[in-house]
Amino acid sequence: MHPNQLWMAGEQALDRKNFKRAEISYRQALAIDPRHAPALVGLSSALTGLNRHRDAHDAAMEAFRFRPPIAPVLFGIAQRLRYFHEFEALEQCLATPSFGLEAPADIIAKAAVMLSSIGAHDPAVALVERGLVKKPTDAACLHVRGNFHYFRGELDRAEACYEASLRSDPLLFQNSMMLAGVRPATEERNYVERFREQLKLARPGGNGEIYLPFALHKQLHELKRYDEAWDALARGCAAKRKQMPYQLSSDRALVDAIVETCTAQFVGETSSVEQPIVPIFIVGMHRSGTTLLERMLSGHSRVGDAGETSAFHAELELAVDRATPAGPDATFIHAAKDADFDAVARGYARRAQWLGRGKPYFTEKLPQNFLNVGLIAKTMPQARFLHLVRDPMDTCFSNLRQLFSGAAQYSYASDELAGFYLLYRRTMAHWRRVLPGRVLDISYDKLIADPEAMARRVASHCGLVFEDGMVDIQRSSGTVATPSAGTARQGFRKDRGQVWRNYERHLGPLRASLQPAYDEILPV
Repeated sequence: MHPNQLWMAGEQALDRKNFKRAEISYRQALAIDPRHAPALVGLSSALTGLNRHRDAHDAAMEAFRFRPPIAPVLFGIAQRLRYFHEFEALEQCLATPSFGLEAPADIIAKAAVMLSSIGAHDPAVALVERGLVKKPTDAACLHVRGNFHYFRGELDRAEACYEASLRSDPLLFQNSMMLAGVRPATEERNYVERFREQLKLARPGGNGEIYLPFALHKQLHELKRYDEAWDALARGCAAKRKQMPYQLSSDRALVDAIVETCTAQFVGETSSVEQPIVPIFIVGMHRSGTTLLERMLSGHSRVGDAGETSAFHAELELAVDRATPAGPDATFIHAAKDADFDAVARGYARRAQWLGRGKPYFTEKLPQNFLNVGLIAKTMPQARFLHLVRDPMDTCFSNLRQLFSGAAQYSYASDELAGFYLLYRRTMAHWRRVLPGRVLDISYDKLIADPEAMARRVASHCGLVFEDGMVDIQRSSGTVATPSAGTARQGFRKDRGQVWRNYERHLGPLRASLQPAYDEILPV
């Protein structure tokens, strides 16, 4: 039988989630042609379905090694590489000239998003521009190009792209969400009535019922129409929560496992593998100021900016031979106790060559790495940790108001939000006990009040010499590809606190639930 026929049989079995049958078909194809990249991609997916994570990773890397200059195959390989956080290989895969020449515009848009998500912004921009040469009216490409302009602070261009994308596809409501954040709403210029009309077109249960209420909330809030703004926010959160499989009990079990496993003795027995590039982990809750701190550090001549990556977790998954794409869970933490941390350190050092962008230090700004602090410290004694601490209500209400792409599943119901926040504080308190002096707690309020003093303190903790560029966060250089992109370039604003007071009558239960966090005395 021809390898392509066996590959097709594997695809059919994979569609039916018959992973073992799919594995057999793919291996039969590979017995005939070991370089058959589509069969290797399929085999990787089948092995993931069979919970054989390391084997699935090896198959994906073999597919990359034998990648043919065929656009659909390259895209399939890229998707697997993204799953395994193999960023350098992913960038090389999508840089193959034939991909940009042959792939349709909608696939190019998806590929550009993949590249942007790993911090490869320049090739992502070049790719989406090629997509628009092919199809100037492609809604997805126009939306993605708008995002790139927005991330770089080019607001007029971003707005023009979002409007053009909506003209091509009036139901691509992500554009409306982004338009709401381009510039503050005024009585003379806002999108309130437009968004309300669009909401009438939204499919029940679809994403329009999420994007548009969040967009409306932002505009109404800026217009100080707080009762209407709350109603819009409550509607958006309720619609989003229906899509989330989140369970607070799972995170309680996770933190219990972390405290039980990561004792002072366990995290103190560290790997001897040297890291040639020093990672600086910026951790905390989402919306606590981590992007602001990252932008401060990226102004230093010796610090690269890796953005938000799961590179450490990806290496730990390989060591444990278990995939948890949404982050660690209790079972994963217990399994990690027996991991080969030297292997994790070597793997991370390999990834760091790309993440560091040629600098001797680089920032890793994935807020939920606060869960991994002890395991990171055990793997890399050279790693530095910076922890942003913001007022509990300011932090939680900012989370509640933010529509996240896939992260922060706890943030759409007040009781779950408060519960997760207290778990986060418990986790950080544990790290202070078992890793004294390793984590620098940074008060968001003090960072805003005296940026230079805090920058000097941060530099000292990281083993750096302070540079003036660290406090020039309004500089035009660099890309900020997070929900904080709009505010991160506005400097150290002192007017972002206590926003929740405008909704105080709705937030009584949240405030009461967070009282334990206010009772805790933090060393900041």
